[in-house]
Order: sequence, then C-alpha cells, then structure tokens
Amino acid sequence: MMKKNILALSFSMMLITSGLVGCNTNEAPKENKEQAKQTDQTKQTDKATRTITDSAGRQVEVPVEISTVAPSGPVAQMVLYTLNPDKLVGWSREPKETTKKYMDKKYWDLPSFGMFYGDTFNLEALMAAKPDVIIDIGEPKDSIATDMDDIQKRTGIPTIFVEAKLDTTADAYLMLGDLLDEKEHAKKLAEYSRQTMEDTKKFAASIPEDERVKLYHGLGDAGLNTNGKGSFHSEIIDVAGIENVAVLDKAASKGGGNEVSMEQLILWNPDMLLFAPGSVYDKVAEKDPLWKDLQAVQNGNVYEVPEGPYNWMSFPPSVNRVLGVKWLGNLAYPDVFKYDMIKETKEFYQLFYHYDLTDEEAKELLSNSTLKRK
Repeated sequence: MMKKNILALSFSMMLITSGLVGCNTNEAPKENKEQAKQTDQTKQTDKATRTITDSAGRQVEVPVEISTVAPSGPVAQMVLYTLNPDKLVGWSREPKETTKKYMDKKYWDLPSFGMFYGDTFNLEALMAAKPDVIIDIGEPKDSIATDMDDIQKRTGIPTIFVEAKLDTTADAYLMLGDLLDEKEHAKKLAEYSRQTMEDTKKFAASIPEDERVKLYHGLGDAGLNTNGKGSFHSEIIDVAGIENVAVLDKAASKGGGNEVSMEQLILWNPDMLLFAPGSVYDKVAEKDPLWKDLQAVQNGNVYEVPEGPYNWMSFPPSVNRVLGVKWLGNLAYPDVFKYDMIKETKEFYQLFYHYDLTDEEAKELLSNSTLKRK
C-alpha cells in the first residue's frame, strides 16, 4: 500500500510539473537560461559530498556537512535523539506524555511523518521536512537494501541503514558520530554501551546453568503475549544470563509478541514474572486467581518494566536496553550484577537523554521493579 501511495504521489507531481511547463509559452532568452544553468551548477559544486558504506553494504553519497536528519522509525528516532536532538527534523512516532516528561519542550511539536514499516508513513510530510539524510537504525531485515534504495529513489534524499542490535550499539554510535560530525559525544555513548555489554557477558558467564532464573515477560492487556527466546525483542533477557521460558516454534520478533495460553504458562512455571507497562502487573501482584498458582506469584517475584521516556526492555528495542540490561541483571542476580540502580539510572539519563534525573524520579521509575524476593 505504501508503494502504491508513493507511486501515485510521484505521478501526480510529474503531471503538475508537465502542466506548468506546457503553460509557459514565453521562452526565456538564451543568455538567461545559460546564466541559470551556471548558477545551478555552482550551487551543486558548493555542496560537497562524500560516499559512505552503510550496514547493508550500500554505497551512499551524502553531504559532508549534515545539519538535518529524518528517522525511519522509533528505534532510529531514539538513537538520533540521544546523539543530538537538534538535528532531528521530525518524528516517526509522536512522543507520548511519558516521553515528553524527559524531553525539552522545544522538541515536542516537531512534525510527524510515520514509520517506513507501517501504515502511517507519509512520504509527502517527510519530504516537506527537507532532511539532508534519512536514517534507518535497528535489526536488518532481509529486504533492507532494497527498502533503502526504494525510499532514496522516491525522495531523492540519501537514505542510510545502520545496524544496532545490543552487541552492535557501540559500533552504531561510532558510525553515526562520523556521519553526523558528532564524534565526541558518540564516542562517550559508544564506550558506555561497549563496557555495559562486556560486563554483562562476563557476569552472565559466571552463573551456572542450573542456577539461572527462569523468566516470563508478559505483554498485552492480559499479559499472555510474549517474545520467544532468541528473538530481537527478547535480546536483553538472553544476554543477561536469564532463561526465557518462552521457547516457541518460531522465535518471532514483533512488538506485540506472540500469544500463549495460561495452560502453557503453568507448564513453564517461571521463577519470575515481568510485565510490560500497562499490562496486568497490579492484578497479578495482588495474587489474581488466574495467576496465583504460579511459583513466581507465590514467592512475590512479580515486577513491572520501568518506563520513561521509553520502556527499558524494548518497544522500541533501542538504546533503552543498555540501561535495561543492567537493571534486569541486577533484579535477577543482585549478588552478581552489583549495581546501585539509582546511581546508574541518573547517570544514564544524563548521558543519553540529556536529562538530570533526581533521586526521587529515579526511585519512582524503579518503584514496581525493585527486588522483593523473600
């Protein structure tokens, strides 16, 4: 549907342009036309370009100086905001109130042009924002190179893909820092991300297989949707040395998760239940009859993922997970992931979100996700 809409728009623009040319019966003098041609060539020469190779292996010609950027989706939007929010020309998804709380008001009303991979994408709005480049960030899809080429051809704007899974977040920042001339801050964000992942892998490797916490991450209004072990949206669980009980036939990775039955959940009988914000945390923590027989409920191991400006687990699966992996590791293995989460949260928010969090705000964020195991 997106391609049909874009084709229709392109065709309409061609008709309008043709009509304007046809109506111009007074041809400009030859010397004026030559002068205009020389002016256009001078403008093109003045805007220096260079060729970069993106994470899809594509050669893309980009301006040497990039002042404005359009994100392709929530993951890109979030990464680019942490690097330099002043370069954003708009949102792929308008910030929620829980996001705005940690954001300067001057960014609230940027135009919104939807997501590449969704039914909200508005090509006309994106082009009207006139970004120097368009950047897609995240997990590489099989069609990523074709998708980027397609958008670039339709917009005439350099379109770049940067891979950013948990393991490649640091590399993504370094690549973006070079592309956007934000090397100094990008280096700090990359180093924080790299060190976090190194520490996480070391800590996780020290936990014996038979002592690993079994966790179920519940999504949706009923808490009976989840992402399977090995999926992009559950990376944080796997890397922290926690056993994701949701071993599904296909480790599909999607925002809303895959539906499971209560019968299946009872068979899995996890040690810990973790619910997304807005799910059934309150009901389950109060030992709702439907959930009360689960070992995690009986032991009081029921938690809610912190949220603000974004969910710390995923949604979007972006740099929020760099703090999230520290928090989740500390929650599951406090004797191994020995973090002061108030201190860690404040440091992360200042470095990544440009926000000075108070102790009280940090405690509020962690209020439903603090260790209370007996």
